[in-house]
Amino acid sequence: MAQRAAPQRILALTYPLTPVGEGACGGAEQVAWHLLRRLGQRPQLAATWIGADGSASLSGVARIAWSGLGVPAPSSRSCWTPTALAALLRRCRQAVRAFLADHAVDLIHDQGAWFFPAPPSGPPLLFTLHLARRLYPPALFASGPLRPHFQLVSRFQQREYPDLPGLPVVANGIDLQRFPARLTPAPVGAPLLFLGRICPEKAPHLAIALARRARRRLWIVGAVSPFPDHRRYFAERIAPALHSGIRWFPPPSPAGKRRLLRAAAAVVIPSQIEETSSLVAMEAAASGVPVLALRRGALPEIIAQGETGWLADDPEALGAAVPRLAELSPAACRARAERYFDADRMAADYLALYRRLASPAPAASAA
Repeated sequence: MAQRAAPQRILALTYPLTPVGEGACGGAEQVAWHLLRRLGQRPQLAATWIGADGSASLSGVARIAWSGLGVPAPSSRSCWTPTALAALLRRCRQAVRAFLADHAVDLIHDQGAWFFPAPPSGPPLLFTLHLARRLYPPALFASGPLRPHFQLVSRFQQREYPDLPGLPVVANGIDLQRFPARLTPAPVGAPLLFLGRICPEKAPHLAIALARRARRRLWIVGAVSPFPDHRRYFAERIAPALHSGIRWFPPPSPAGKRRLLRAAAAVVIPSQIEETSSLVAMEAAASGVPVLALRRGALPEIIAQGETGWLADDPEALGAAVPRLAELSPAACRARAERYFDADRMAADYLALYRRLASPAPAASAA
């Protein structure tokens, strides 16, 4: 049976507050970057991408800033309340509808713009569910012909959607070649590393407590997002704990992140939410670096217990694994990354899903 042709004209949408590029802070933005790079390398595709101001350009991809469609460019000093963010997303939806009135596309892939409902007589809308279900408005999942096609990024998420059985899973991936692995374990006394957003749900304060109990240095690396509760959390829970042994760094360059990873004894992921994926854990594995993580969400799908890291149900038990880090082989970490976390595999899976959704035959929604 002949394989269906992939759609030729793809419209990608990303979050209006976070620029996309190699050094993007958010996981969804990094996934979009890896995917868009690969779409741009396919001459049979015409990929257009609407993203935040300050996003990087990509060869083979027509990039449009949200501000170029009349959406006000966010100020770096803005502090976004839920009301203001909802108004911004409404402006984005209006801008996309106006764009579609003048441009023909075969498929829309929403990776964070929250463009819904689907156009009533337009191309299929694929909505990647990067976040936990509770973070999406219930109206997104309302049944009907205008509901988007949903797609998950981990098997764990299937538990969150018992009312929407059969959602396809396309696991996230990273560019393995950009993360060369170290050959030997970290030296004695190497610091622990927290790498991620500085916010209550990511819980770097628990990484601080773990480092203190283990008498290890800790590097906290990440951005404080422009939301009131995130800024308050940093001021109250993180800043007072900083000293020579516990340091905070803003997001580094991509090369700087790779150096930090290879210098770390382990990456600590003490999340208080059910993680849908973890690019940080994938990047650590690719770098030959073990991970210490609480057993949350999809993390057990990424971290092999006793092989590429240690998982625990509470911070105290996780701290007890610090002396065992030397048991984990950098080669084993890298081998798991090469087997499961390749962005080329991810892009191939998305193209297969695009073909399925763009089929002219009547089909049930992926949701």
